[in-house]
Amino acid sequence: MMLPLLALGVSPPPAKSAQARVGLHQTAVTQQVLSPYWKSNIRQWSAHIGVIAKEYGIDPDLIAAVIQEESHGDPQVKSWAGAVGLMGVMPAGPGLEWRPSAEELTKPSTNLQWGVAILSAILQQSGGDFFSALAAYSGGWEMAGSRVPRLYASNVLDHYGRAVAARSGVSPKIASQWTVAIELRRGNVFSDSLLVLGRQPISGLQTFGEHIIYDFVDATGRVYAIKAYAVPVALIVPLATGGHSDLADAVEAPLQARLGQQIVKVDQSNPQVLLACLPSLGRLRGRVSTRWYAPSQCPAWHR
Repeated sequence: MMLPLLALGVSPPPAKSAQARVGLHQTAVTQQVLSPYWKSNIRQWSAHIGVIAKEYGIDPDLIAAVIQEESHGDPQVKSWAGAVGLMGVMPAGPGLEWRPSAEELTKPSTNLQWGVAILSAILQQSGGDFFSALAAYSGGWEMAGSRVPRLYASNVLDHYGRAVAARSGVSPKIASQWTVAIELRRGNVFSDSLLVLGRQPISGLQTFGEHIIYDFVDATGRVYAIKAYAVPVALIVPLATGGHSDLADAVEAPLQARLGQQIVKVDQSNPQVLLACLPSLGRLRGRVSTRWYAPSQCPAWHR
């Protein structure tokens, strides 16, 4: 649901020529616009999404994720606050006199044009923090730190992360929750190379589906370009292959020596491998990406 404060002075973008729009439409229908993750309620709008996504430089699957959370793809639905249709756009009203009417916003092309224009403006204001931008899209910037808008943002990023994973050939079902990480190149750069948005990964950082989430040049010539990755928050099954991990899927060489195994070269150590002499490892359950090894000197009943 997009509240009135999200107008932020955004005016409808200038219309492209009919010839340009026909070309964009043809491109959208001839290429695979959306991830195979989406069901028919979202896929039916792929041509519309493809056109508007190219116009604003936003990943089509991010637009699809907002649509899924706002309306489940229904152009007629209205929220309790009056937001209309696919992207939950607020219609004309006090303070929003320039907006289309509620009836006009039930037209998918009109709704998407306005919704994506406003989303694009908020993304530019966010400095690349898509989590905060999505929270602001839901509740306004003054409410972006509140529980409900942040839950909304987490849900959108979960759908988006799953879509990116699926189009990269990774099953979205390997994790119960997904989010997105973006690369930090300039500005307020932290020591970490990636900024993980929203909920932080529980099972170690795994990244999939490197892609450009936003690529746009505004009227002043300022360029916005953000690279991102899908990140599983809570793995259901350990991963043997596919994607990048900060954890090596191998036993540390010193531990191999203690276990009497032949030492082999490993790319990097695994800080999550623990030595444990416990009658039961039940207390350690829940960390599905961690491998547990009993040292050779443990009593047999402890191993």
